[in-house]
Amino acid sequence: MLSPEGQEELPLTPDAEETALATRLGPAGLQAIDAALTSSARPAWLKVARVVSDALKAGGFPTDDSYFRLHVHRVIALIEAGVLEVQGNPRWPRFSEVRLPGTR
Repeated sequence: MLSPEGQEELPLTPDAEETALATRLGPAGLQAIDAALTSSARPAWLKVARVVSDALKAGGFPTDDSYFRLHVHRVIALIEAGVLEVQGNPRWPRFSEVRLPGTR
């Protein structure tokens, strides 16, 4: 179980609960998560846990573990897509940072 405090490393792949949640939300729900994450990011570096916490609140999502883990996995997908830049390992949300690209 991953806590918002970031004391555990997020597994590489989603667990069954997170996968079921993503399926229930569907493409529109995942897009809403991505939009909330992107709007919570800034040009300056912010901790992944902060961006996820802000996105959970802004999007009106529950703050339970499965939603937190899903949001972190979506951050990783946004990093891979070039939407966000990362410092550190985003699977450790409390110890890594993201920002909007293009800021040097």
